[in-house]
Amino acid sequence: MPAAVGYTRQKAARIDRDSILLGPVNAGLNSVTGNLEDASTRTGAARLLEGRLNPYDSWKVVAVGGQSSSAGGYVVQIAHVAQNGALADASAWGTLGALAFSGTAEIPLGFTGDQTEAVVRAAAVAAGAAITGKVRVTALRLRPGTGNLSISNIALTSNVATITLSAAHTMLPGEVVTVVCSNTALNGTFVIKTVGSTTFTFDSVQSNITSASATGTVTNGVVVPAGNGNRIYLQRT
Repeated sequence: MPAAVGYTRQKAARIDRDSILLGPVNAGLNSVTGNLEDASTRTGAARLLEGRLNPYDSWKVVAVGGQSSSAGGYVVQIAHVAQNGALADASAWGTLGALAFSGTAEIPLGFTGDQTEAVVRAAAVAAGAAITGKVRVTALRLRPGTGNLSISNIALTSNVATITLSAAHTMLPGEVVTVVCSNTALNGTFVIKTVGSTTFTFDSVQSNITSASATGTVTNGVVVPAGNGNRIYLQRT
């Protein structure tokens, strides 16, 4: 895939306000909005990037643990936002992969421009809202590892399954989870449709299941992040 016109190849990590996804950020100008922002600590929450990711031959996210005990990690998700659109207008989120800390080592996870665009298009189609025209992969978020969450109740009505967990969770629509349940009819890997404080739903085309207690686990495939001072940044190459 040729380099896009107007994009400068990056031979080394460019660590600036736009590239920091997790960790402390100095005060400065937001290159997307043009607004002056105070110093802050980013948590991996969804954000609009300075430019598109899909024109690059390759790009990566790099995790650097802040302590020798740093472990666990995050799922990397991306989305399309139309020209002049806002983050709230992002397409369905697509999952690229998982990134885990290993002590203080630098752990890179790389992607190609073609792969980036394909993931976003596929996620949009699966959500029933295919992208027409040029794809602009400018939204990125990090979702923290869940570890294994315990199931307490299940139900399925009109091809939508509802899982109730034994404790509150932080998962969001668009995250991919694996369910291992005492009722094996709901076992599998699914994209979260909606969430509540202790519940989430996903599509499952099958006969209704009356609400009932159940046991089992749910995970997004990544261990809960641990350690202080952890950082994740974006590197365009």
